[in-house]
Amino acid sequence: MNFKSTVIGAGPAGIITVCQLLKNNMTPIAWVDPQFNCGALNQFNHIPSNTKIQLFLNTLKSMGWIENHKDVEDPAQVFKNFDPNTTCELGFSYEMFKKVMVILDQTCKGLLAKMESVVEKIENLGHTNKITLKNNCQFESEYVFHCTGSKRNTIETVDASLYKLYPQLQEIDLYAAMSPEDVHQHITNEDTVCIFGNSHSGILAAMNLYNSPNRPKHIYIFQRRPIIVAEYLPDGKIMNDSTGLKGRVAEWAKNILIGEKPKCISEIDSAEYKNYMPLCTKVIVATGFQRSTLPIISINEMELIDNKIHYDDENMTLVYGGREISNNYGFGIAFPEKVLDANGSYQHAVGFYKFMLTITKVITKLQS
Repeated sequence: MNFKSTVIGAGPAGIITVCQLLKNNMTPIAWVDPQFNCGALNQFNHIPSNTKIQLFLNTLKSMGWIENHKDVEDPAQVFKNFDPNTTCELGFSYEMFKKVMVILDQTCKGLLAKMESVVEKIENLGHTNKITLKNNCQFESEYVFHCTGSKRNTIETVDASLYKLYPQLQEIDLYAAMSPEDVHQHITNEDTVCIFGNSHSGILAAMNLYNSPNRPKHIYIFQRRPIIVAEYLPDGKIMNDSTGLKGRVAEWAKNILIGEKPKCISEIDSAEYKNYMPLCTKVIVATGFQRSTLPIISINEMELIDNKIHYDDENMTLVYGGREISNNYGFGIAFPEKVLDANGSYQHAVGFYKFMLTITKVITKLQS
């Protein structure tokens, strides 16, 4: 069977993409994922979101297919006991997306084919794409949408020599550090912990360390710039929307880090980090993410080199050697859109609702 569209990945961006393709009649759709469990989101149950619940609700309302099938399941019920102007743990957004998948399973027969596998190879033929899965299933698809996610940076990304120079160092996984329920299992009161990065995930990790019953004796935050806090403007816009701290992390930073800090926390220019490494026993890397490896993509029988595949952050097409890879698009955390912030600078738009806006814009344009 040939398909109009193929979506690779079943995290939030993949789910949103499927919904918008259905809304715009870009069917039939092949949907490929090894687990269909909302991507990495299923690991974030206890991690506090920096997004107001109202934006989760707005995301649902923008999914036309879901809005029209609420008689099957109403994902918005996940938030029925919350004030929409507050934030919540990401586990509730996971439950929301799981309910969306239930609706898709029950209402899309003949329009959506779920394939529990991995895409190994895409032969881009210009007008179509020949796709091969790990289980050797093959089919063709006019469009391919890569919602393949990202992997978090590690100490190897920062400086691969650190383990050799400082054998006492142990890395705390970023996801564990971001969870107030988990971080205490990885630290003691005798530890000195350093954090690379002071964006939302880095400051969330610092907050969890500070609030833990096993609070380390010292926390070093290595940063390239001062902390940035998002600012909600009277016209509804948000200054530093994608780079600034929000929610309970922002409030904690204002109370604890901005101004006179506790003696157990130091903010250090990242250029000076090596001076402090001998003091540290644990390290957390919160310097961002790198996109996951894409399937092998070939054009005219030439396999493209993965780390040379980029994307146009305005129209979301994949690019190789300065040329678009025909009908291949990237969405989600690995492929954020460049947008103009309220402060007049360009930033990359990260967040479920922002992914929704990007995906909707691109797919609507393709169908017009």
